[in-house]
Amino acid sequence: MPLPVVHLRPCRADDLQLLEAWAPTGNSRTHAARFARQQAGTSTYYLAHAPGLADGFVGSAEIRWDGNANPEVPRCPEVNGLQVWPQELQSRGIGSAMLALLEQEARARGHAELGLGVDSDGPLPLYLRLGYVDTGVQYLDRYTWIDEDHHEHHVAEPCRWLTNDLEARR
Repeated sequence: MPLPVVHLRPCRADDLQLLEAWAPTGNSRTHAARFARQQAGTSTYYLAHAPGLADGFVGSAEIRWDGNANPEVPRCPEVNGLQVWPQELQSRGIGSAMLALLEQEARARGHAELGLGVDSDGPLPLYLRLGYVDTGVQYLDRYTWIDEDHHEHHVAEPCRWLTNDLEARR
């Protein structure tokens, strides 16, 4: 099945309110945090559109150009928070098309490798099929989310680090 036509573009300040309506992050303000990293120059927060499949956003992902913060993870840019939303658009090739575009962007910026963390076995076969390799590196992905009552919840999810040799896929 051919991949759907997907377009990526960097997030803009005027997208933040729409993003919260599209995929709410509540008090955690995840979209705003990703945009702030983009403004600081350490990442690019991409928004995906798929003309013909849906109006508005169909996905988002961030490339952290400085890589994963965990010291045990090898240094290379990291795809972080790749999501396709709403759920009924998942499993239609949008995420795969997004990842191919993110790889092109990393390659265009002179990077030979791109990495990502996987916190469950569910998406692992997809990433392996797309050319990612399990490096054997395991780490804890730590993050905080804030609930409706403004209580912070600290999470540490076990992840596996995968990489893709972008030079081999030219």
